[in-house]
Amino acid sequence: MRAMLIPALLLAALTACGDEPGQDAAAAPAGAAVAPAGPSAGTASRYEAIELTDELLEAWARGLRKEAEIVRRPGRGAHYGVMVSEHGDEGPEVLEAAGIPAADYNAVARTVGPVFHILNSQGKLGRQFVSMDLERLDDEQRRRYTGDPFEDLSPRSAEVLRRHMDRLAPLWHEAVAITAQHG
Repeated sequence: MRAMLIPALLLAALTACGDEPGQDAAAAPAGAAVAPAGPSAGTASRYEAIELTDELLEAWARGLRKEAEIVRRPGRGAHYGVMVSEHGDEGPEVLEAAGIPAADYNAVARTVGPVFHILNSQGKLGRQFVSMDLERLDDEQRRRYTGDPFEDLSPRSAEVLRRHMDRLAPLWHEAVAITAQHG
């Protein structure tokens, strides 16, 4: 099976916020280590997964729609995703559409993104654009990519996310697949 990875900028977009609520990537200390939370991290992360709520997932859905719209703009280039922060050209548009601060938006992306990434690699989330060569993974990574992608979420967050899967998965897929196919 040919390994195909999400572009590095997509992963940067999923992890683009600082430690404190209301602090975005631009405000993070220089040289700060930024790592995604959840199954795709592969190692312990300094970030905790956010407790998902209906309101946060609704806001993230609005932001994902705006991300996909931005990436499809003529002349923009679809080889990289949208860096969501309070600064820059595109991030504020996404945050305005979402109606939540950058720290919350990016925490939802770091919490839900790995779940969707694993579901997609398992062929359970739309057209598969992520595939993993399981032979090249260590035992822990292989367990994560073949196991329950919801295992790192609290029971409440997992239940809320499952309730929103039918609506969120196509939006995530659209926003991420655009960059994956051009990355």
